[in-house]
Amino acid sequence: MKKMTVGLKDLDKQAYDIVCNWYKYTGFNPVYNGIDYSHIIRFYLWDKVGRALRIKHGIDYGEVEFYRKEYKSYPQYYTPVISKGSFKKSFLSRNKIVFIPFQSHYTQKIIHELQLTKGVKVISKVSGGILSKKNIIKPKKYNFDSVWNDTLYNQLIRGLNEQGLCLIPEDVLLLKEQISGVVAMTSLAIAELKDNKPHAVFVHSDNHPPFINYVLAARKLGIPTFTYQHGLDCEYYYYDDCFADFIGVWSNHRKKMYELNSVMQPKSFKVCGNIFLSKQPECKEVGLNKILFITRPHKSLKCYSPSRSHKEGLNILNVILEYLRENKHIELVIKPHPMDLVSLYDDAIEQSGLHERVKIKESILSELLCESTVVVTEDSTAGVEAMRFGIPVIHANLSEVEPLLPLVDGQSALKGFSEVELLQNLETAFNLGSHEKKMMYLRQKEMVEMLIPEGQVEAVTNYILENI
Repeated sequence: MKKMTVGLKDLDKQAYDIVCNWYKYTGFNPVYNGIDYSHIIRFYLWDKVGRALRIKHGIDYGEVEFYRKEYKSYPQYYTPVISKGSFKKSFLSRNKIVFIPFQSHYTQKIIHELQLTKGVKVISKVSGGILSKKNIIKPKKYNFDSVWNDTLYNQLIRGLNEQGLCLIPEDVLLLKEQISGVVAMTSLAIAELKDNKPHAVFVHSDNHPPFINYVLAARKLGIPTFTYQHGLDCEYYYYDDCFADFIGVWSNHRKKMYELNSVMQPKSFKVCGNIFLSKQPECKEVGLNKILFITRPHKSLKCYSPSRSHKEGLNILNVILEYLRENKHIELVIKPHPMDLVSLYDDAIEQSGLHERVKIKESILSELLCESTVVVTEDSTAGVEAMRFGIPVIHANLSEVEPLLPLVDGQSALKGFSEVELLQNLETAFNLGSHEKKMMYLRQKEMVEMLIPEGQVEAVTNYILENI
């Protein structure tokens, strides 16, 4: 049961203020060796501050007990990655060096296109992508400043205490490890950049570690930095700020949001479209009665606002399961976000006795959409992608605050902002007439064009090459 002593929207704003401005409450200067460490450690404070505020105000989602069981299983965003390559810069080469510290599926197309460009050399610090070992930089020693590490950690705890926040013991221990990682990763980034002297740094995200460490280190050294949008916003505030010099975005909508909300402004933006969209297959009419539920992140590392609950996806699932009990010809497929809590869904499916009609799948989205009659989505990039297929979509949100994506306002989705609405509109979605489906699809195409218009990888790589 929740005992709310303040409005949740106000609490979300308070959390954002504390996360960004904790150092101001004690007069501490977080800038060290030319780098503002308060920007880097925001990522480690989102969930902890949100959790502390919920505890302080008696808002109990049952999260702490669940979190204690699995918090150490989160990705290690605070462990310095030591490279194992053999790259050596040739002093005779005229090639422009583009340093992409971390290869991933988000950077693969960009790396491939840059490799085709004459006069450009792409290097990284991690293997496992499409670059050879000769493109991976050598290991580099770096100095760890233990005095600054201890000062930063102690001042951070002091700043939180000034706002009446007490972290749970697990968060205290984890934060101490993460601060050490921040100092180590930033020192390593500076050493690697000084040694390899790239002409540009590209990261697939510029507002959280380990990527922001390289962005701020490059800025200190006068090296231009680039990033490119890789998803839609699913949380208030977190995506407001940008730190790279050059920001590639999918659409004018995201560009306007950055221009309106980011305290720091880049040298320029470029609208490049979405280069990650898969080719839309031709789906056969198979007459299925299947719901596809696309979830958002619910692990506290990614679901951080005090108003949010790790059980939001579970609550939506329980409504859909209720619908399945009354409609025995309907099946359900759940496509969970990689940062979702799948164990909660497993337990709910087992307890429902509907496991023969409910499956959790991590298949290719387009394949799942071709087999779906109705899509239920939270705030999710994949949920907007579903609109390319002309399938009735329900925007589900059972949190205490309104969702971020404007899907319902654009009439491209039915509303599911309460259990009653979600249940009613599941029935509505299965009984839409051909004209109603056609009109919804027209709105969906407008929403897709506004948020995730198709793009070409050359737009991104040309943006890099034009500015180095």
